[in-house]
Amino acid sequence: MNSNIAAAQTGGKQPNQQGDTLAKHDGLTGFIEQQHKMNGALRLDQATIVLVEDDPDSRESLTLLLEAEGANVVAVADAEEGVEAAVRLLPDAVVCDLELPAMDGFYLIQRLRDHEIRGDHAPSVAVALTGHTDDAYRLRSIGEGFQHFMTKPALPEDLVTLLHDAIGARAAR
Repeated sequence: MNSNIAAAQTGGKQPNQQGDTLAKHDGLTGFIEQQHKMNGALRLDQATIVLVEDDPDSRESLTLLLEAEGANVVAVADAEEGVEAAVRLLPDAVVCDLELPAMDGFYLIQRLRDHEIRGDHAPSVAVALTGHTDDAYRLRSIGEGFQHFMTKPALPEDLVTLLHDAIGARAAR
């Protein structure tokens, strides 16, 4: 078990370390507390989500959160793998870090949207998840095909609610 999962299980404290919180490593705050509140109902029950995050600890924590809510998660480390997974699966949602090695999240969303248009597929819900807080990133994200933009550290409840609501709206169309 890595130290970040242990941190999640101990309420955010790293065992034998000086109080680092899980949020510093994975972009989530209050993971365990929020997870316990949310698990009354599996709000992402059977949703397929492609998660693209290069930080292994963040990827693992986000995967655990989404799976705890009932989602089927395919977690990958870079944009190319993300494109391959999204094109193959045509997921309900894609959650993608913008700052990725080699090719960024903008590359991924452009490729995915092109595939969806060419194949006449319903667009996946796309959430840009990034540490950038400035409006330029938000505007570029929306302009290039992400419907939603969240800054790290994201609150688990906010991410799950956003995905639940957006996937529900997509299914109602």
